[in-house]
Amino acid sequence: MSSLAALLNYSATSAIAYLLSIYMQVIQGYSSQTAGLVMIAQPIVMAVLTPKMGKMSDKHSPFKLSSLGMCFCAVGILMFLFINKETEIVYIIGALAVTGLGFAFFSSPNTNAILSCVEKKDYGAANAVVSTMRSIGQAAGMVIVTIVVSFMLPGTQLEQAEPEKLLEVIRISFIIFAVLCVVGIFISLL
Repeated sequence: MSSLAALLNYSATSAIAYLLSIYMQVIQGYSSQTAGLVMIAQPIVMAVLTPKMGKMSDKHSPFKLSSLGMCFCAVGILMFLFINKETEIVYIIGALAVTGLGFAFFSSPNTNAILSCVEKKDYGAANAVVSTMRSIGQAAGMVIVTIVVSFMLPGTQLEQAEPEKLLEVIRISFIIFAVLCVVGIFISLL
């Protein structure tokens, strides 16, 4: 179940950077450098907190901590549903920080939960499963975005799309990702 939760988490969160980069450049008119600098908020939060969450998951239920992480990811993704042409960068950074907090609470405790379910001799295989779930999840997230784009903007390049249509694509994608996170919350508890 923890492996399935990892698959859902990475499916729901892997395309955030892609969607927000397009949003900031095409809809808000920022440069790619500015968009990249804004996107740093999420990994900074992750880098600072993930090691602490790994230690915490040794003392507290990794299943509950990873579910809490999925909750934070869901909240961060839900925050992205409210972006529009006038959304302030501070709001985007805040939503990225919440999502980064979710990653921190999810990733180490989830890996701990998986490894606690196998014998020491099977740690390598269990880690391979986690890596596979991450890779499949990342690919699935981009497939979801590609499907939404192909239905909503057939034959249109994203940089040439009408801003309102592009915002609709982004919102639909984030709705799907939020649903995946909510399902992942309950699966992670199992």
